[in-house]
Amino acid sequence: MYKLNIILPVYNEKDTIETVLKEWQQMLKQQKLSFSFVICEDGSTDGTKELLKKLGKKFPIILSQKQKRRGYGGAVIDGIVAAKSEYILCIDSDGQCDPKDFTKFWDKKHKAPILIGHRTNRADPLQRKLFSKAFKQLFTFLFPNNIHDPSAPFVLFKKATVHPHIPYLRFLKEGFWWGFIGMCVKKNIAVHELPINHRERLNGSTQVYKSNKIFDIALRNILGLYKLRRAQ
Repeated sequence: MYKLNIILPVYNEKDTIETVLKEWQQMLKQQKLSFSFVICEDGSTDGTKELLKKLGKKFPIILSQKQKRRGYGGAVIDGIVAAKSEYILCIDSDGQCDPKDFTKFWDKKHKAPILIGHRTNRADPLQRKLFSKAFKQLFTFLFPNNIHDPSAPFVLFKKATVHPHIPYLRFLKEGFWWGFIGMCVKKNIAVHELPINHRERLNGSTQVYKSNKIFDIALRNILGLYKLRRAQ
């Protein structure tokens, strides 16, 4: 049994995923942890699918692949289900999460059931930061909390803490971490924030939050918040 699984949802990251895995593996080996990557590949069309099968010979990988899109949230949920470790770390696969932040998370893993990053200098486009700021007002109204950065994709927890509540994680597709923290508020699961370094994407452009999709994404996730709030 692994001590730690690192879940990475992956979609069209052929040019960067090996760099991300190499950087994280180097850091984790220094920690002398038993670990593996749980890579949830989500119907990529750029050759990522084929590359990951080759990378399985170089890295400890549990590979979950789908022919059709399951969305960011669906990929993370499948990763949680597939994990075979006591602890789970969820990060994005675009290089924005800095492995150097892991040590302070691991050292404080008993501080609270859920540890989440706080991107004090968020390296995202202005449009996305403004969207998050506006969305946070609604989120805090529906799920009163003191979390500064509920959508940060750097989250450490025990599988046993989250797995029983997976049905509550299915309401937000792209805004998965908003829904995750909403679930924590709903179920009175304590969350502790730690500051993290947020880097520029390795390939420079998001694969999900395209300008022509932002309105549909916002509407879908607003409805998801209300559904989560009403869920029994």
